[in-house]
Amino acid sequence: MADEKMVDVILGPYRGNRLTMSTADADAAVNGHWATDANAAPLGPDEEPHPPLSDEERTAALDAANAWAKQTWETAQGTAPPEPPPPEGGVTRDMEGDEPGKYTTRATRSPRQR
Repeated sequence: MADEKMVDVILGPYRGNRLTMSTADADAAVNGHWATDANAAPLGPDEEPHPPLSDEERTAALDAANAWAKQTWETAQGTAPPEPPPPEGGVTRDMEGDEPGKYTTRATRSPRQR
């Protein structure tokens, strides 16, 4: 990945580890309060990375960390997540041909079709 960032995970299954992830994932992790920016200036001995979280915020941060870990694991295992439902009122299209793998190309057309 060209756009990467390192984070120190402070909550969830990867707690205590330094991970390299996409900048978008790293920013989401830091903003979700389950990781800190590993490249930020070091904190003093009495400093915390952010104010203490409420119980609801801590639960939301742990849920976000677990969801990211689950998605990362499934991606690594090659299991596809279920397809999201189509947008409300939206139209979906079936992009598959009538007979998969048996389509006419210029080389296979009869001379009358040219």
